[in-house]
Order: sequence, then structure tokens, then C-alpha cells
Amino acid sequence: MFRLCVIVCVFMICGTALFVGSAVADDQPGVKADAQPKAKVDAKPKIPDLVYVKISTSLGDMHIELNQLKAPITVKNFLDYTDDGFYNGLMFQRVRKGFMIQGGGVLPDYTARKTREPIKNEADNGLKNERGTIAMARTSVPNSATSQFFINLVDNGRTLNHKSPSPRGWGYCVFGKVIQGMDTLDKIGNTPVKKDPRADGSAPAAPITPVIINKVERVDPAQIKDVIAAARAAEAEEAKKIELAKKMQAEAGKLEMEKGIEYVKGKDVDVSKGTTSASGLWQVHVTEGTGELPKPTDKVKVHYTGWLTDGSKFDSSVDRGQPSSFGLNQVIKGWTEGVGTMKVGGKSFLVIPPDLAYGERGRPKIPGNSVLVFEIELLGINE
Repeated sequence: MFRLCVIVCVFMICGTALFVGSAVADDQPGVKADAQPKAKVDAKPKIPDLVYVKISTSLGDMHIELNQLKAPITVKNFLDYTDDGFYNGLMFQRVRKGFMIQGGGVLPDYTARKTREPIKNEADNGLKNERGTIAMARTSVPNSATSQFFINLVDNGRTLNHKSPSPRGWGYCVFGKVIQGMDTLDKIGNTPVKKDPRADGSAPAAPITPVIINKVERVDPAQIKDVIAAARAAEAEEAKKIELAKKMQAEAGKLEMEKGIEYVKGKDVDVSKGTTSASGLWQVHVTEGTGELPKPTDKVKVHYTGWLTDGSKFDSSVDRGQPSSFGLNQVIKGWTEGVGTMKVGGKSFLVIPPDLAYGERGRPKIPGNSVLVFEIELLGINE
């Protein structure tokens, strides 16, 4: 089955160097004194940070920008296969609508071509599995990628990005992106598919009409300078949109924090005594405790009630009539910070910004990017 985690056969084949340097010998005895010295030439020309290839398919072409600066091992591997003509005649054997398209390993009859040695996983390079990016497919073993690659049809960062240096957290290495031909990408992504375990064992993913990779070849950037310029302009425009969205979100967040503080004020609390920490957490101590301060590694026992800024209650140990106990470093950041400033016997209100709560994802009864209001009473430590 050729799933995203593909099972690959490894064959040792020597790779060819991408760049061959030239060297100039030192001046030899007997050269005339007035002869001009030869200019020195670098033994190894500078490797460009960005390299370009064209993937020609039976449904159209795509120009790909490969990031050699961020993923040097992966890009060299891809270019070695490209220069050998390895990808020519293969197919995109796995197409998952709303996810990704995968190819670079098998012929239309699912016969696999022999591959080179697996390469190091460079998924920790900071590049994200966003729509239009190209990344390496692999098995469940992090350093097992060979020739197969996939192109993201949507943003898949939540499930595919690098999270930690562990088998489950390594993620999938992004090494470039489509700069022209997104229409071709979407055409492939929307091609009719059927179920075939050789393509995917869990869902229909095998194109009914095979999508052939006719050729993958390097492209001189000078030949596609207009394409590259258009890509840079699109990136700049997208960066402006992202910056504007951040500003709007920050303004909205500020208003929501103020709304949360107003809600606390409605509980007959003197909010003028509240403080905002460097992280953005707002807190006011209603009752000063007389016991100890908890450490981040302590287990605390509390009574609490939580609301959204519109007053909707989403949880309450008070209503359940049973205090809750948990490790202080095992909850949302706002709780770890806020409860960490309380003494046993104390009661506080917290207004927690989204990045210290549940962020964009939210949880049941809590929409994404919600500011949360809590009333918390610290009952004990390590009981």
C-alpha cells in the first residue's frame, strides 16, 4: 500500500555531485616578475539557496521552487532523482481530496522503481506543510524518505509539521512550494478516484485515470523570471494580509479582554486592583490566602467556575459539588501562571487571553480564540 507513510525498498546507489568545483594551481617558478597574478577561483561555487524545477503531468505543469537553504539534503536528493530522469513516466498514485497528492515512486501498473538510500528527515527546518508546499513521503520511521513526495492541497500543519524529535513528532519535511500551476495541483486533487489498497488502504485514493508525471526537469531561473517575480509579489501581498489580520485579531483580543474584565466587575469585584502580567494574563485577588504558594510541579486542589466573556458558563466544580485536583503544570498556561501566584485559602479571578488558554482550536463549549474568565479558590496543595 502506497500511503503517505510508504513502505520503501532501499537500494544503495552512489549519488552524483551537484556542483563540480575547479581549482587554480599556484604560480610556478620561472614566471616573469611582471606577469599579472592569476585571479583565484573558489574551489566550490556557492550553492544557490533556491532551485527551480518543472513537473510536467498529464493534467498540466507546475513550477516548483526548492529551498536548498532550509533543506539541503532533501533538495539534493530530489535533484539527484530529477537529473537521473527517475520521475519521468511515474504517476501520482495517491490522491486524497482536501489533503494531498502523492507520487514519485511507482509506474501506472504500481511497479516500484529502485530507489536510493533513505535520507535524513529535515522536518525541523522551520518550513510548514501549507497549501502548495512539497514535502517528502516516508514510512513510520522518521529517516526513511527516498523518492516519493507529496504536495499539500490544504494547510496540513496541525498533523504533519515537526513537533518534537520523536518518532511521532518528527513530522514530514517540506523542501519547496508550487510557484506556478496551482490550477494543475487542484485539477489533480479533484481527479475522480477509486479504492485500491495499493494506493491507500483506508480510503478511495487511486485516480481512475492515471495522472502521469511525464517529466521532472531543472529550470534556469532566468527563463522563468516573470513567474518568480509574480511569486514574490504574491508573497508580499500575503504577508500584508497576514499582518493586517494579526492587527485586527490583536484589537479584537484587546476588546474581549476588556469585556472579560467588565464581566468580573459585574461580580462586585474591585477591578482597579487587577494587574496584567507580561504574558497578557489579567488577575485580581479577591481573598488573600494565608497558606503556601504552589510550585509548578505541585498538585493543587481547587474550586472553580469558568465563563466566556458573554457570561456563558462552560464548566464549574462548584456546581458539581466536588473540588478538582490536578498538576499545576498540566493545565492551560493561564492557570499555571495565575494559580501559581495564589496562596492556599485565596480566591482570585483570572481573565485569560486565547494564547494562554485553548487558542485557535478551542474545545467543547469553548470556541476557538476565546478569552476565558475564571473564579478560582485554592483549597490545598499536594493533598
